[in-house]
Amino acid sequence: MLPEAGWERESDLDPTGLIVRAVGEHGEDLGTWDFTDTPGPESFRRELVLLFTRYGRARWCSWHTYQTRARVLRRFLQDAAAAEPPITAIHQIGVTWWKQWSQVSRGRQQFGPVLQSSAHLPEQTRAHLMTWRRRSAADKLAAKPKRAHSKAELKTVRDAAAGTVRTARLRIWENVALMERWRAGELPEGSRDWLLGQLLDHVARTGDVPRYKCGRRLSPATRYRVGDNAIGMSLTGLFPTFAEAGAAAVLLIIHEGWNLSVLKKMQVPAHWPNADGDSEAPAVHRVVTDKARRGKRRRHASNNLLDAGEGSSGWAMRQVLDLTRQARLTLEELGRPSSLLFLARRNRGGPENLDAFLKGQALEEAIWDWAASQRAAGVRLPPRISAQPLRHSAQVHHGRARNNSEATQAKDYLFKDEKVRDDSRAVVEAGLAKAVEHARERVEMRLVAHATGDSDFDADQVAKAAGVDRETAMEIVTGRLKTPVASCMDFENSDFSEAGKPCGASFLLCFACRNAVATTRDLPRVAYLHQVVEGLRATVSPAVWAADWESHYARISDFLSTHTSPEMRAGLVSALSGADRHLIDRMLDRRLDP
Repeated sequence: MLPEAGWERESDLDPTGLIVRAVGEHGEDLGTWDFTDTPGPESFRRELVLLFTRYGRARWCSWHTYQTRARVLRRFLQDAAAAEPPITAIHQIGVTWWKQWSQVSRGRQQFGPVLQSSAHLPEQTRAHLMTWRRRSAADKLAAKPKRAHSKAELKTVRDAAAGTVRTARLRIWENVALMERWRAGELPEGSRDWLLGQLLDHVARTGDVPRYKCGRRLSPATRYRVGDNAIGMSLTGLFPTFAEAGAAAVLLIIHEGWNLSVLKKMQVPAHWPNADGDSEAPAVHRVVTDKARRGKRRRHASNNLLDAGEGSSGWAMRQVLDLTRQARLTLEELGRPSSLLFLARRNRGGPENLDAFLKGQALEEAIWDWAASQRAAGVRLPPRISAQPLRHSAQVHHGRARNNSEATQAKDYLFKDEKVRDDSRAVVEAGLAKAVEHARERVEMRLVAHATGDSDFDADQVAKAAGVDRETAMEIVTGRLKTPVASCMDFENSDFSEAGKPCGASFLLCFACRNAVATTRDLPRVAYLHQVVEGLRATVSPAVWAADWESHYARISDFLSTHTSPEMRAGLVSALSGADRHLIDRMLDRRLDP
């Protein structure tokens, strides 16, 4: 049903124009961000907050993103007010000041795009901001390597987390069973179990133990018969503790490689019952994931977790579901129904402390608390027990991409891991010579070395060397037939597509196509492509390298060794423009494929 004529979405700004109430695409609360106490002229602050609001509504999908960007905006306003002279309007933001400011903050990446949406930004500053690109593939290759936990270390962490979750689940199950016996009238009235059942029933309905108005819990007689320890334990008798929720997060990270932004928003999964008639256990949990950093079109996905018994992903999910089931029932009693998977009692206060982990680093801190409690109990855990190292280790040892693309798995996980590099180097080097030898017979792309620009002379050189008419040669040197690696003389008659139809092959196959013609201006991009693909050798298994990269790398290597020297290649890469780097990066990310 469409809204009535004249309907407008409710504004995210309050009447002052300085308080933002962010709302997600499904109406979820993404936080309230107050800039009323920031320095600077009110008109300047209101204009920046308006840009912040509009940009965020179109692109930001999580509370954490808003928190990070709001922190940058506050820092920007503070530093603008402290500048000499102070910056009081957007048209005063010059390139020099911006460079100085962005060197000591992450503003260029996080706040630059927000400023670019302003019509008042000086053109020179806008042009400078537009030159920013994401880190190139070569920069990523040079990033500091990581080291995954060994399989034995990862198993130690998983077993410890599973033990914590199992113990907590059994504690809650036993208390729920005692409470249900009390509700059914099966306990002798006045007995210690009867008093405990009564106490647990109150906790299940209210989220807290009974309290007098003065703040004391229970009557002295009841405290005497039940015991102070039982009263304290009743606060966590039905709900997981903060550290136990951390153990549950560790368990799912190791099994499925999910990151914290996915876990903290994860909903209770749907499940299909076991096909065996004599089993009540669900066989498959269908988990819906929401990863905001993928963008609005790709953020939602689903995973099917098979419950094949202890040690399987489905089994781990069932443990976590059982762990937090009573917390969801109590929140429903309190009028705060929740379908979130991760819930826990975070403090000993009232029912408001029975909550989720949606904001801040609460779930990460729960993991730290769990690890500290395990070490205090004498468990020998490896170092670096936090979400990111555990997820990196899980991604490396799973052997295939989980909750990300194959390209991301290779570049951001496998390639960055020291052990994967060491294990892959010998295999790659053994097959490299054979691959290059084989490629020499298949390189078809030609280079017109004397064509260095777009003049008539350059067109004549291309026409003579490539055997094409002068009109086509002029289109090649002026870039109208340009591909990421060369130029294409006949896009509709490729060696790799049906005659008469546009070519749908990968641009990497240009090196094996007789329609491809390169000039001297294409060499920097080819040299950079060679450097990046060479860096990818150690990121994939031998089978994947042989199937997906070996032949391409061999052709590129042969082309460069024929027409350039190693010294020339270093100069070519250093002369490459940022736009051309971005073009090659996009090609390797498969964003330019037909």
